[in-house]
Parts: sequence; structure tokens; C-alpha cells
Amino acid sequence: MPQDWVLIAKTLAMALLNPGHRELLGAGLFSMNHAFKVGTIKEQHYEMARLARWSEKVGLTSVLSSWTADDCQSYLLEVETTRSIAARKNAQSLLRRLYTCRGILGERGLLIEVPPAGGKAGSGEILTRPIPPEVFWPLIRACWTYIDVYAPDIIRARDDIQDMIFASSQLKSDGHGKTLGRRESRLRIDRALDDWLASPSGFVPLHILTYGNARRGEVNWGRFSLLFSPFGGGKHVFEGPYGKGRRTLVEDAVRNGFPTRDGFSSVELTVVDRADGTRGPWCSGFDDLRLHRELVQLRNACYIFVSIMSMMRDSEVRGITSGAIVTHYGAPAIESRVHKHQPDGGTSRRWWVSDPVVKAIKVAEAIALDENKIFGSAMRGESTGFKPFTQIPSFVSWVNSYADDRGLQRIPVQHISPHMFRRTMSIIAANEPDGEIGLGITLKHNAVRALSNATTSGYGAVTPAWAREFDHENKNVNAGELVSYWSRNSDGQRVAFGNGEKGFVDGLNRVSATLESAGKIGDERMLRNLLRDEFASIRLGTINHCLGDPLKARCLEGQSEIVRAGGPIPSMCQPAACHNSIITVEQLSIWRGEEADLIEKLSDRKMAGVHRARLKKQLQDVRKVLGSLRT
Repeated sequence: MPQDWVLIAKTLAMALLNPGHRELLGAGLFSMNHAFKVGTIKEQHYEMARLARWSEKVGLTSVLSSWTADDCQSYLLEVETTRSIAARKNAQSLLRRLYTCRGILGERGLLIEVPPAGGKAGSGEILTRPIPPEVFWPLIRACWTYIDVYAPDIIRARDDIQDMIFASSQLKSDGHGKTLGRRESRLRIDRALDDWLASPSGFVPLHILTYGNARRGEVNWGRFSLLFSPFGGGKHVFEGPYGKGRRTLVEDAVRNGFPTRDGFSSVELTVVDRADGTRGPWCSGFDDLRLHRELVQLRNACYIFVSIMSMMRDSEVRGITSGAIVTHYGAPAIESRVHKHQPDGGTSRRWWVSDPVVKAIKVAEAIALDENKIFGSAMRGESTGFKPFTQIPSFVSWVNSYADDRGLQRIPVQHISPHMFRRTMSIIAANEPDGEIGLGITLKHNAVRALSNATTSGYGAVTPAWAREFDHENKNVNAGELVSYWSRNSDGQRVAFGNGEKGFVDGLNRVSATLESAGKIGDERMLRNLLRDEFASIRLGTINHCLGDPLKARCLEGQSEIVRAGGPIPSMCQPAACHNSIITVEQLSIWRGEEADLIEKLSDRKMAGVHRARLKKQLQDVRKVLGSLRT
């Protein structure tokens, strides 16, 4: 490789080996979430050597900032012609990396962005797979439980432990033990230990986790002395000739029934419902190691929750700093920077967010050590590099390890990347009215048409798994609305009219009979499930409800088998004639209003005969419906 290209190769190699380095993050390089393998870096260097030789041949220099788009395309064409299409992909990856890392390469960085070798299809299709519903819902619930339920306890435990360690350090720095002499200091420690073992509130702290020389369930000698020593804690209290006697005293007390406790923090923990039906604290206690693990997972929960609910890119979420919550047009918003397709350093933008996201950001701020990077280290002495590709599976594994004791649902293990959060939430948002417009704004896509483009549509494109999930959710919503009809029917009230009344009431009665036979009267959850299953095909409408039975559907008469397979057609509904149609008391005012409107229109004597005949037919149908309601 020519000498003037060696510095470029070294810089890229260091960046790929240390993706979480502060200098890289400061330059806006958030996309490299994991260290690359040495073999990958070697392949990149081989490709760079070919690029260097080609540039010399065509008269270009290693100052890549002077290269044009035509220069890049010429090289790619040369590679595809003389080598292979697969080699062109490697060349494209190298050129894209030289563009991505332009912030650390200076004038030797490429200023032209080469299109990716694969990825998005020309139709706007997004190849990123969404997270399946069976993984997504337990994941988002676990994150919110950490933020809403566990976070206050974790933060209080952190403050409690830090205060104890600080107080111990102050006692040591004051030097009281040294001024008193060894014998007096020893006697005072012994008296303090005796007082602690005699105290009704005393306890012996145990290690919660196995780590290094520590074993779960063993006495935490290093932190025990924090609780009673008048000269500050430390292992020295239970070491040496006098320390051995103190250990024996403590061990004898424990054997005689003196209480022990996981950890040494005195924080009262929140009680939760567990999987086995019991209730208890969500964790057994806190010591240094448990605190560190929980702080890390709390940070991970905040990152995942904010990424999902805001639909921000990974680089945008990791660029959030303290004080990023602002008000934008009267609503809460996050302020961060967009790096994709933007000049070096990115462009400041704002994302509207909900109150739960605001809470997650505030929790992340409360545990962050660096105000310029709230998703960095959560404990001092730990690496500040935050790597989502390792922390996301770490969170899933941690939740699954303690799910039963903490009342959490297990999360199926599957590959999850930050970009999948954005894709999944886009599908959910696009399922709502005007969702594509909202997505165009939230995803920060450059608009080809009003507020959305083909990329936005691609993000919101539903998958078969999510289509089934939405259908299931609609059935649950319908079941919730059917509860009131079931209740009134159970009280002997008439709940429906029309040709489908008998079928509807029979279904409600079957649900009541099942509840009674199972002895579950009053179990609302079971009631909703039974209603959902009994009326799985019902469609709740504004002017009437459709039972959805294809065999009774008037709208499907004379239709082809293909059309009939799709079920009833709401736009062709004939409430006055169809045996699927039911009309409730709440819908009666709509029909009466329609009757009054038709009568008023027919009072116009100048109306053409053909229009009068059509309106009379409509009035006849409306009165037929109202006639059944009036009986």
C-alpha cells in the first residue's frame, strides 16, 4: 500500500477496533456498535490497497475530499468489470466507510456518499425485520417496569450505599482510630460489634451474587464493618489475629439465629406480584455488585424504551444529553442531532414524545455519570462505551433470569438490533389513522410528497405476524365493548334489534352459561376472553353491528368464491335486510335523524322523479329498521 494511504488504513483500523471510543462518538460515529473482527479489517485493507493502486493509475491522490461522485462510480465500474459483482459490494462498503469516518479522517475523508450495495429496494421496501409481537410486548413491558417500578428503589439504593461509603471515608480521613492508639481502637471496634449483634435492628449482610472471590450466601465481610465500625469500614476489621475472633463471634451469632440479609442497603423495596401468585419485594436486596448490575440494566431499559417510543435512530438516542427535554409547540419533546445525510456534527432536531418517554429520559439522567451522554456509564470505574448490540441481549438475559420472582414475563430470545425498534414502532403507528403522516414527521424522512415518502411507507409496511397481532387486538377491543351488552342482557334487558338479534343474544347467553359452569362469575378477564372467542367475526359499526357470518351475509349474495372468502363487505351492508345486522339502543338516534332528514328532503316538490323514487326507497328501508326497534 502506498505510504500516503497508510495513515488512512491505520485510522480506520483503530476506529473499527474501538467503536465506543469517546473521540469517535464526539465525531458523530454512532453506527459502529461492535468491534470488528481482525479478518474483516484485513479484507478492508486489501480493498484499500487496490483502491490506492487504481487511484495512482488514474491520477487521483489520497486527499479523498477532492474526489467526485464520478470518480467513485468509475472505480466501482472498474471493479465490477475486472473482478466481480461481489467484489463491487466490498468496494462499495469501503467507500461508504471512508465517507462515514470523514469526521476523523479530515481531508482524507470522502465527502461523497456512495449508495449501499443492498438494503432498501427501489419500491421503498425496508429489509429490516421488525421484532415479532411475542417478543416486542414482553420487552416493552419489562422496560417500563424497570423505569416505573424498579427505578426509584435502584436510585435510592445507590444513594444509600454511596452515603455509607462516603461516611466511612470521612471517618478514615479524620484519623480518630490512630489518635486513640491501637488497643483503644480495637476495644471500641469490639464494643461496636457487640452492640450491633445485640441490637434488634442488627443483621449480617450476605453476598447476593457470585463474583470473583465472593460467593452468594457468604458473609460480606468487606462491607459488614460499614454498618458498625466507628472508624470506617474495610476488610481489615475482620482480618488479622483480632479480626479472626470477630469473624468467629459473628458466625456463632448467625448459627444461634441472628438475622442475615442479602446486601447491606436499608432501602425498603417495592412489593410486586410474582408468577407463583405470591407477593414480595422485587429483589432480595442491594450490595455493590447487585447495584452495579441493576444500574446497568436500568440504563439499558431506558435506552430500549426511548428508542422504541420515540422512533429515533440509534445515533440520535445516544446523542441525547442532560437537559434534552424541551417544550415544542406546547408539547414535550426531545432535542438531539440527526447525523444521517447531514453535514459533519449533524443537525439539531426535535422529536415530540409522550410523558412515559420523558420519565425514561429523566431516569437515565439521574443515573448517568456524564451529562453530555446520558446513555454512557452508570457506575464509576466502568467503561463509558455503550454498545447496544451487547447491552440489548444483556437486558433480555437479565430479565429472563429473574422474571418469575419479579412478576415479569419472559422475553423470547431472538436477535434484536436498534434499527428493529424503529421499524417495529413504525408498523404500530402506521396502523393508526393518519399514521403515515405522523411517521413522516417522527422518522425525519425528507418528504417527496406531503410529509411522507416511499421510505416512510416501507417502514410502516405490516408483516404477517403483526397483521395477526392487530386482528387479535381488534377482537380484544370489541370484547371490551361487548361487556356492557352482556351485562344488560344478564339483567334481562333488551340489548339488540334487527334481523341478527336472535343470533347475538344466543351468543351472549352461551357466554353466561360457560361462566356459570366454570364458577367464574365476576372474572372480568375470562368474560372478555369468552366474548372475544364467541364473537370473533363481529364488526362494530357506527349505525349498526355486523355478526360477520358469511353464510348469512346479504352483501355476499351472488359474489364469487374469491370475494366470499374475504368475508362481509361493510360498504355494501343492508341493515334492513341482512340477518347479520344488529342495531343497539345507542344507534337509534342516528336512524331517527336519518328518517327526519329524508322526510325533509322529500317535501321539496321540485325534486326530479327519479331522485324522489330513490329517497322513498331509502326512507322505506329506514322505517323498516325503525319498525323493528319500535316493537
